[in-house]
Amino acid sequence: MYPILIGIIILVSIIALIGTLYVGKDVNQTIKKYEQNGDSGSSLTTYKGKSSITVLSVIYLITLIVTIALVAVFIF
Repeated sequence: MYPILIGIIILVSIIALIGTLYVGKDVNQTIKKYEQNGDSGSSLTTYKGKSSITVLSVIYLITLIVTIALVAVFIF
């Protein structure tokens, strides 16, 4: 059973890493788009900053909950 739990933790961590890279890539593309249009970036922080933080927070909250649950199963 322990290899299954470890596999689930590794899988969830890899999914979180992929999600983080995807959000980072999206933010970089948005920054390049604003730089090409000559914007100073102020509209970037008001438009994309909150949504990126929200997405990353959800990704890591899910990862944390699953990891804590699996550790609790492992301990008890």
